[in-house]
Amino acid sequence: MPLMKWFAAVGIAAAAVLVSAAAAGARPVVTSATATSTVVMPRGQPVQIAFTADTTHLPLIADVSASAEDAIRMAIEQHPTIRGFWVQLNHVETDCFGDNTASATAIVSNTQNTAVLGNICSVGMVSALPIYQAAGVVTISGSATASVLPSLGPTVFNRTAVVSDAAGDAGDIWASQVAALPSVLEWEQEFAAEFGMAPFLEPYPALYFDAASLLLNRLQQVSRVVNGNLVIDRAALARAVRNTTKFQGISCTITLDPLTGNRVDNLAGCAQN
Repeated sequence: MPLMKWFAAVGIAAAAVLVSAAAAGARPVVTSATATSTVVMPRGQPVQIAFTADTTHLPLIADVSASAEDAIRMAIEQHPTIRGFWVQLNHVETDCFGDNTASATAIVSNTQNTAVLGNICSVGMVSALPIYQAAGVVTISGSATASVLPSLGPTVFNRTAVVSDAAGDAGDIWASQVAALPSVLEWEQEFAAEFGMAPFLEPYPALYFDAASLLLNRLQQVSRVVNGNLVIDRAALARAVRNTTKFQGISCTITLDPLTGNRVDNLAGCAQN
């Protein structure tokens, strides 16, 4: 619990400073290096998803990053293909507490990246989100909880965590309650059996498992095969994710606010089921 509160408090405080600067006109300039409006995978090529890892800074962040990536791979193991096209996770190093203009530009410049799972920290997402938004690349974070983020990605930002702006607030309490859900505890045992250790700093790895599962479901939903190629419309994918209601995850059912991409806190109803 102390680690969870530290993770939330440090990330939120720094994000508030960066977003205040953005509101004052310091938002990153988005260049023309953007993804295409439609992703076309030729037969035999993978469906690519970017994960914004951070394994080079604080050990705490590196451990969270590793567990989140393993959780995503667990979800892919359960849904390894989209209409016969195998799924590939692209590990992209980012800076949890720094500027991610370069990494976000690299992600959208790979026009085969269908979506982003991340960013891990709210701070690191401030510089990345406008770039994802300009490219129409949908993103789902399982850990970036700052309330300021939706304004930077009005149509592409989504999260499986709920809003939390301070240690001990409603969102922080929600995270503690999710970590204790029987479904999450059971999933932790499956994680440990596969990777030889428990997931670090729950419930965030579980929320990334749910983020990946939701994304894979929506990719299946909106994609189509045309002349042997898999075709995904980015705008259709963004709408499908944003309009999520009652998607069954291990962290209870997931409903997103269609205006912001924020997760709706329905934990009370989940606990009753």
